[in-house]
Amino acid sequence: MRRAFAVTLPKIEAEPLKSFISNRMCKCVVRNLPSSMKPFPFLLLAILIFLSPDARAAWNTKEIEGQDHVALEEVAAAFGMQPASKRKDPREIAYSGGAHLLIIKTGTREAIIDGVRHWLSYPIATSGGKPYVAVTDINCTLGPAMSPASVRQIGKVQTVVLDPGHGGHDKGGRSPYGYEKDYTLDMVNRIRKILEAKKVKCVQSRLSDFFVELAERPEMTKNYKDPIFVSIHFNSAEWRPSANGVEVYALPPLGSPTTGKAPDPILDRRKCSGNAKEPASFVLANTIHHTMLGKTGAFDRGVKRARYAVLRHCETPSVLIECGFVTNPQEAKGIHSSQWREKYAQAIADGIIAYMNLANAQKLPPRVWDYKRKSTDEFVWEE
Repeated sequence: MRRAFAVTLPKIEAEPLKSFISNRMCKCVVRNLPSSMKPFPFLLLAILIFLSPDARAAWNTKEIEGQDHVALEEVAAAFGMQPASKRKDPREIAYSGGAHLLIIKTGTREAIIDGVRHWLSYPIATSGGKPYVAVTDINCTLGPAMSPASVRQIGKVQTVVLDPGHGGHDKGGRSPYGYEKDYTLDMVNRIRKILEAKKVKCVQSRLSDFFVELAERPEMTKNYKDPIFVSIHFNSAEWRPSANGVEVYALPPLGSPTTGKAPDPILDRRKCSGNAKEPASFVLANTIHHTMLGKTGAFDRGVKRARYAVLRHCETPSVLIECGFVTNPQEAKGIHSSQWREKYAQAIADGIIAYMNLANAQKLPPRVWDYKRKSTDEFVWEE
């Protein structure tokens, strides 16, 4: 399940798609070669040239509704996947292989990638009876999710800036038992204690019940070496008390819409400080999400995209975590429990450590099934 081969994958960001395909195919070739041949990367590349000429071709793109798309079958093949068993809903299509799993539903922006839910920038299109995925989603979601080590913007991590959401006059959501601002501070205190026990340097945007301006929170990262920024929140949905589960947000790619919203030609193209580290932020979000699901058993609401102020103004990899719903009767009881908060704090801390291991030691992060949790399998409406 873990990658161990001689040829190093190129960095996805700003790398020609042609190169990315070549290296994905090279991975498949190397995996099936005798171990005695693996120390000779240039020989393997020569073998690749003769065995897989098609792998060196660029994507065959097709413009659909103003966006370049690639046939899903071509993308799946580049990642070593083949069609999996047919699903009950004819709009759902699954591919598996090469230690990956991909399930999509045509006409929606939802995809299940390597066992967890993701929200794409654009719907899976259909043309000539075939499903197509936007190039933006290949570069910014599918590729980084399946090959996180190939993302160029992932740098060393030495400091974790933890942000307890809300505070002071801003109470956040409310449950029958308490306010979000108090739960987020308690969670951050627990996460910090766990990380510091592992010799990880941590700082907090607030240490007690006071309000910090949103733009000032990520500004703290400039005072520390090689930081990441993790903002902790709890969800609310008073109009739908049954809403439950966890979701992790990263900034959308520049020019792409936020999750659940239609494209906005003005807001989507507005540059911000967070754009430079968006690919790394996505990998951080995905890594933490896999770990939270695997360690807590929570409902999978997905890795999502949003232009929250703390993400827009952050020049380092940054995420915002919604740990559960204070408006859901069952989750509200759990959130009020110190045992529950300790469990979730441990899961988040483990996710942060997994990302640091990737950034500092090139160790691939665990996926949800590495924690013995079954892959997410059902599709939900977009929220």
